[in-house]
This record gives sequence, C-alpha cells and structure tokens, in this order.
Amino acid sequence: GGGFPVGCYGGRKDIMDFVAPSGPVYQAGTLSANPVGMRAGLATLKKVEREKVHQVLEMRTQKFTKELEVLLREYVGPMKVIHQGSIFWMHADTGRTIRRFEDINKEHADNFKRIFHAALKQNVYLAPSGFEVGFLGYAHTDQVLDECLLKMKNALKTL
Repeated sequence: GGGFPVGCYGGRKDIMDFVAPSGPVYQAGTLSANPVGMRAGLATLKKVEREKVHQVLEMRTQKFTKELEVLLREYVGPMKVIHQGSIFWMHADTGRTIRRFEDINKEHADNFKRIFHAALKQNVYLAPSGFEVGFLGYAHTDQVLDECLLKMKNALKTL
C-alpha cells in the first residue's frame, strides 16, 4: 500500500437511499473520505483536465500504434495494431475486423509469443498474452515511445 486510492460511485436517488446512513446497505473502506486521499484525487482530476491528458494519450497512442504497425509489417508480415484511446492490440491482418475469438488467426498465440520474447530481450515488456491489450500511460512521453519503437525495431529484426 502506501498510496491514496480514490473511488466513488453514484446513482439515482432511490437507489442511493439504500446506502447507510439513510438505508440498510453499509459501505466503508479503509480510506473512505480520507481528506488527504480526497485532495490527492481532486488534484489529479484537475491536472488531467488542465493538461488534456485524455487527448494527449489518444494522440500519442495513435502515433505509436501507427509506427509499431509499420515495424511489424516490415519485419513480421501483415499485422495490424488497433487502438481505442490509450489501449492497443496487435494481431495478424486477416483482411477483416475481428469481432469474435474465432476471427483471430490460428497462429496468433505462437506469433505473439515470438514477438513478446524478442521485445523482452530489448527490455520492452508487453502484456504476456497475445489476447491481452497494451496500455499507454501519461508517463509514456514521445521520447519514451520513440525509445520503445527503436527497441521494438531491434527486437523484430531478430525474428
């Protein structure tokens, strides 16, 4: 521990009236309403808004995934790197949008395993399963992502 987790929930008044002290549903947590945690959460939300974190992450992820896809296509073969917000996933390009597990290329797990281990040797840690997604965080600056892409290029060259 040691952090200040912050969370909240809400809903319609008739539902929220079930929560104590008004209603019979007890809710508590170790740091519930902790003033330091609340201030830290508020400061974080203000920074997210001020620095347009969601928009920055979207732009960084879009650039990163586009460049990663170019590398994968050059060194591995027909691959796609799709993203939504700051989440991304790589897979073989099947020529169609993947909507179900059955749509994924049968060799996907083995192909990803090769990519994963090559990347790991370059100190790039991807999600360990090809069926998981990757996430970018705000600390992933353009400089960090450029370094990652260089390491991915070095990794993919070995395949």
